[in-house]
Amino acid sequence: MSVDTTPEQRGEQNPAVPRPSPIQRAVTSLSQVRWGETLLIALAMAAAWCGLFLANGIVQVLAGVVPVMAGLYLGRRIKDNYLAHGLVLGFAGFCFGLIAVVTYGYLGSLGLVPMPMLPIQTATQTTEMATFGSLIFYYCTYSIFALIPFPAFGTVMAGRTEQRTRDLSKEVDDRGGRLERPGVIRTLDDLRGLSLPQLGSYISAVYKKKGFEFKDYRFIDKDKHLDIEMTYNGELYLMRLSVADKVRPGTLESLIQDMRRREIAKGLVITSTEFTPDTLKAASNKRNIVAIDGQTLFDIAES
Repeated sequence: MSVDTTPEQRGEQNPAVPRPSPIQRAVTSLSQVRWGETLLIALAMAAAWCGLFLANGIVQVLAGVVPVMAGLYLGRRIKDNYLAHGLVLGFAGFCFGLIAVVTYGYLGSLGLVPMPMLPIQTATQTTEMATFGSLIFYYCTYSIFALIPFPAFGTVMAGRTEQRTRDLSKEVDDRGGRLERPGVIRTLDDLRGLSLPQLGSYISAVYKKKGFEFKDYRFIDKDKHLDIEMTYNGELYLMRLSVADKVRPGTLESLIQDMRRREIAKGLVITSTEFTPDTLKAASNKRNIVAIDGQTLFDIAES
């Protein structure tokens, strides 16, 4: 009987697929650009840039903020491919602006519109009336270093910032909510007045002082319980928190089931209030689970 020794049959992976060439990657990136929106922003950027560029006096200095602002605006509106969008924005804005300046310079050479004063060094002065040629030259030499890299920079920075914000928001949504910083806890009543998100932050801080390391958290059972994972000496603990007036055995039973499912050896049921007697009795029969009520938690924090 023959044995198939092909790589697929032996469980070996096929050779790696050749990496696309730079040209192929560039074409793919350009195909994913949102052209309509990007070109519209580029047109607005070019109009604002040329309006300030052709103005006389200190107003020209304000033109420098236009490319970055356009990049920041575009970066907040897209979700990927930031560099390609930024480069398209810059090149398109430069071309739109060049068309506008050529048109204006031609009309100026015919005397139909006033030509701007440009800071061109001469033997007698540092500013002179622009000619058609000097206007185009000044635009190209000045704009190519502002209208191309700065929009790309702004787009990439804003896009990455927005992506981090979206990732953080998704992470919070997956966990069911966000932990909240509690106020100052001076008495047991202060502790019992904490909301579940505040209690989570409080317990995390208390146990960190005791040598525990925070790992993760998640709201469960429609925000009735909060699970916190912490480690101590390399061993994982699952803490189930509740702010119910009386914590009943169901909370303990669900914790036991989750510990078995996730293969976690030790657990704690923690509340800022109290346990029912049958909950305390059930917890006392479990070697790997500890029940901590509000008074005990307050004492731990104060010790």
